[in-house]
Amino acid sequence: MVWPYSTFKKLGIPGPKPVLLFGNYLSYRKGGSKFDKECYKKFNKVYGTQARQGEMEGCSVLSSKAPRRPPPLKGPTFEGQEGSVLTVLKDADWKRVRSAISPAFSPGKLKQMEMVVEKCANNFVVNLVEKAKQGVVFDLKELSGAYTMDVISGTAFGVHLDSLHDRNHPFVANAKKMFDVNLFHPIIIILFLFPPLVKVLQKLGASMFPREVLDFFSAAVDNVMDMRGSNEDEAKRVDLLQLMLKAHNEELDKEVPKDVVKHGVSMREIKDNAMLFWLAGYETTADTLSLTAYNLALHQEAQNKVIEEVDAIVEKRGKLDHDAVNEMPFLEMCVNETLRIFPVNQRFDRVCKEDIEVKGLHIPAGTVVAIPAYAIHHDPEIWPEPEKFKPERFTKEEKESRDPYAYLPFGSGPRNCVGMRLALMELKFALAKALQKVRFVTCDKTVIPIGIKNTFGSQIEGGMWLKVEART
Repeated sequence: MVWPYSTFKKLGIPGPKPVLLFGNYLSYRKGGSKFDKECYKKFNKVYGTQARQGEMEGCSVLSSKAPRRPPPLKGPTFEGQEGSVLTVLKDADWKRVRSAISPAFSPGKLKQMEMVVEKCANNFVVNLVEKAKQGVVFDLKELSGAYTMDVISGTAFGVHLDSLHDRNHPFVANAKKMFDVNLFHPIIIILFLFPPLVKVLQKLGASMFPREVLDFFSAAVDNVMDMRGSNEDEAKRVDLLQLMLKAHNEELDKEVPKDVVKHGVSMREIKDNAMLFWLAGYETTADTLSLTAYNLALHQEAQNKVIEEVDAIVEKRGKLDHDAVNEMPFLEMCVNETLRIFPVNQRFDRVCKEDIEVKGLHIPAGTVVAIPAYAIHHDPEIWPEPEKFKPERFTKEEKESRDPYAYLPFGSGPRNCVGMRLALMELKFALAKALQKVRFVTCDKTVIPIGIKNTFGSQIEGGMWLKVEART
């Protein structure tokens, strides 16, 4: 029980003192990002932590092409079995599934999605204009969530929800429940204290996520797939689901020997990854959209510059389309600076597949190399006055002067976020179109500084309360 705690000491790697049974787990009560920041500063950027009894976790600014660590219950899995989603697949299986998904987010495919994104953005703006007329205080996160749910449903699955006009839409209501999980969820506590119980909990169908939510989205994916199978026009769509269906290999739906080279994707892989994208496409982008608007509300001079940029592009091109929003460098700088302060993933990790030495540091095979993105993004040596919102950090000259791994909002390397381009297009479309009509302002209910939930993401605590004013 005690012996594993000496591992990092033998390797000459400093770190916080672990507690018997709990390792360093209890330190995360203060917040995952805060703990990472403290360790990063105290131990000179490379340090070792014990996630739980017997599990080593090395936090550093190192990067690796190794697979990600499978989280407890191999999640998110949707049938309580071995994970088949892109975030937990390894080696050849990961490459096979990633190659079926990546084409859905190519520049050409994004261009084809433009009309759906623009329509959703227009509905988003209609709602904002109405709020401006009413002069009311409102939770922008709710509106942003409805917008991103409409976008991911339309672009990836061909499902038109219009939840912007029905804020209680079942899709949005269920997606909200899915992300109401923190680092001290009862199942997570059990797994950290008693790792051998993983297999027992899997057999019992336990999950960190609400079963009714998983069942709802599972049924939704089944319905869309049934519709594709019975309707020729639906089957002609060029979206994420259709590309995966085209890559379907029925042979993989059976038990396949481990030494057989696999091609295509199984039906379970299609279903699980469809659910993953439906849910992940909702929360992360909604938070970033809300947080960017929040930063602009707090920094009116930056908002004025974006408005001037939007007006100039509209005057030049006559409309705001895919090409136009990509000609707005200052808007992009504001989004990038928001993602620096509030990265979508505050930490991500890779498993070291073989013994390796990096700059004199020996890392044994099997060690989890955790990259604390939040701590790196708030390092004053890289980002002077890191808590301040300064979009100018992302000018061409500033970016070229920094190490490329100093900014990691979507991860890096082969396993970075596959939906990054779609997310950025959604964000820029919504913000540019909104600032044509309104400006974001703070109100008495605006929480400053904004609270972030104790997870490893940027989920907003208690809502994003703002007002909008009609532009004159």
